[in-house]
Amino acid sequence: MKLKRIILLFIALGCFFTLDVQGAKHKKINKILILGNSIVAHESSPDIGWTGTWGMAASCRDSDFVHVLTRMIHAKDNHAVVKSRNIAAFEFKYATYNLEELKSLQDFRPDMIIVKISENIDDNTTLNYDFIGHYKLLLKYIDPKNQAVKIIVDGFWPKPNANKVIKQVATDGGYDFVSITSLFNDATNTAKGRFTNGAVANHPSDKGMRNIALRIWNSISKYFPQN
Repeated sequence: MKLKRIILLFIALGCFFTLDVQGAKHKKINKILILGNSIVAHESSPDIGWTGTWGMAASCRDSDFVHVLTRMIHAKDNHAVVKSRNIAAFEFKYATYNLEELKSLQDFRPDMIIVKISENIDDNTTLNYDFIGHYKLLLKYIDPKNQAVKIIVDGFWPKPNANKVIKQVATDGGYDFVSITSLFNDATNTAKGRFTNGAVANHPSDKGMRNIALRIWNSISKYFPQN
């Protein structure tokens, strides 16, 4: 009888530890880190027609996806701290990038990491320089103890090789995956017609930013139970 109780206890514990792949579904999320590129934030560049300092092509700071998503998070928990960072430099030279440049983000010790990159990846060489390995090293560096919930988001622009690799990172790690690349198929999600510079115009419009935020929120809302 005692042996039966022990066996049942081990089964119960096994079920408990497999309820959530990331092991943090019920953990309170206090600090959220959002990593991205110019869609997260871009300094003013009047030479290309961009004069903002927020997510490129959004009409104002409050309309970029980081600020829209932050409001969604704060509607559930107004004490949550949201930090964002443009890591385009990692995209451009991930094979040789010095991760120590991101030490302050490691020190932040986020409970949730949302990574939305790919737009600056050279899609023709993605498979040649082990992008998947360097992406995983990035996550490991930011969260060395593997305690944070990871949300992996693919790119807004059609980069089939890079986006495939990004999805594989999510699959390999058992992380939540959010796809936003289909949004680009609808021109109203872009800023085309608002900017003469094509690169700027291909960035998300206010509508596109809202849709990016909404897709991410639909994935992370389960981590922010109703107060």
